[in-house]
Amino acid sequence: MYLPFITVVGLLAVFTVALGAPINQTVGISWNEVTEGSLKLNELAKRLITEELSHLKNVERVVKGPRVLVEATDKCDPKNLRADSMPCLKKMVFALKNYSTVFGIISQFKNNCAKTGKMVNTVVKKLLLDLKEPHPHSEEKWQEVKSWEEPGLCRDNIEKLFSFSILMARVFAPGDPAKHIMDSPKYCI
Repeated sequence: MYLPFITVVGLLAVFTVALGAPINQTVGISWNEVTEGSLKLNELAKRLITEELSHLKNVERVVKGPRVLVEATDKCDPKNLRADSMPCLKKMVFALKNYSTVFGIISQFKNNCAKTGKMVNTVVKKLLLDLKEPHPHSEEKWQEVKSWEEPGLCRDNIEKLFSFSILMARVFAPGDPAKHIMDSPKYCI
């Protein structure tokens, strides 16, 4: 009786690996909403790059606060997303929380960037909720921002957001990262 059980479990493991079934996947996420939100964030970032940066192009960038970099070790490439998308999803959520904090601060500025901060924060918070992230705010603590730093900080973060939004749109455009397939017309490369 013990041998058939081991055989069945072994066959299930072989079929699971052979079919490339994803592991450690999040449950209950509406991937259509996440896809739509990531594309909306990318469109907003593209618009901000062309419209907002036109009046900030001569402003020196101010780099302040923590940076979130998506690196190769975060496994956001198609092969790793198919095998185990959790490392990439965790990094994306961490980055979105960081942008929620950053653009939350920017939305309190007393210049043109305040409107930008509010627009970005609205899209980012919705994305975090779509990703079933219960706490949309980062725990990062920021130093006080001086008024002369505001335009440079705004410029720096719009540029970073644009780069991040491209990666995010590529990762989530096909929907659930665990189900990326080679013959999908939206396959991430």
